[in-house]
Amino acid sequence: MKEFTGKIQSWDEVAQQGMIEGEDGSVYPFTAKEWKDQDQPEIHGGVLVICRNGRDASEVEYLGIEHMPFLKITTHSQDGQVQTFSRTRLVGGPWRMRSDALAWMEVAKVIHSQVSHFEIEDISALLVGEHLPISLRGSVIKYCYGISIELYLKWILTEARISYRTDHQLLQLIGKLPAPVLAKLRSIYSEYLNGYNAEFKMMEADKDGVEELELDWSTFDAFIGNLVKQKFIVGRYATPSEYSFFQSLSTQRSREMNSYMDSDNFFDLGERILAYKPDPSDYE
Repeated sequence: MKEFTGKIQSWDEVAQQGMIEGEDGSVYPFTAKEWKDQDQPEIHGGVLVICRNGRDASEVEYLGIEHMPFLKITTHSQDGQVQTFSRTRLVGGPWRMRSDALAWMEVAKVIHSQVSHFEIEDISALLVGEHLPISLRGSVIKYCYGISIELYLKWILTEARISYRTDHQLLQLIGKLPAPVLAKLRSIYSEYLNGYNAEFKMMEADKDGVEELELDWSTFDAFIGNLVKQKFIVGRYATPSEYSFFQSLSTQRSREMNSYMDSDNFFDLGERILAYKPDPSDYE
């Protein structure tokens, strides 16, 4: 199945059929049978098209405002020259993704502030019961932080109308970002790292104690890579075989599940990243 947006190129009211110019540049025929909206089709109207077989339009309806990242305004002079052109973000659809990203970051920050003062000496208690501090810091906070960054990146790609896989590969997501956007994110990271003498400290616990991890935080790309390696994203889908508090070389047990953030700079940086709203012209 394929879903995309487009605009009505032609509509014959007598024959009850018309053509749609898709955002992919292709032209798709449709008839009154495929038209699902109460209002009649109008030429140049924006539409949402569903192709259940991946090729032919099977359902067509007017594009709801929540599916449009921007409102485009263009005016022309009497001789046809473009005089003004502007884009204004609409509060809906893609914008909700950024709103949710901000909410997940806030949850991560609040929980961190509430539990970061609890000392973690080891996690041997997990042999016989529960260990809430490591579950909160090594799981819940990391997952909230990770999904915040993931949603933010997907919001940018959605606004820019760049397709992406629905899995959770952060490195692939940043690889798809428009060049000016990625350059700005790298700049935000570099300026924060150097201007605030930021420290990104991650600890890892096992049954014998706690040690600081030696990770490369020198660039934005390395930062994203560390979120991936330390299971910020896929950790929330872990099975029992992926949890271990023993030092082991086995690929069946993952000590990264017991790593946790131990500095406030993670959350200050996260808020700075999420505060960046790319200029629409950076998507072109």
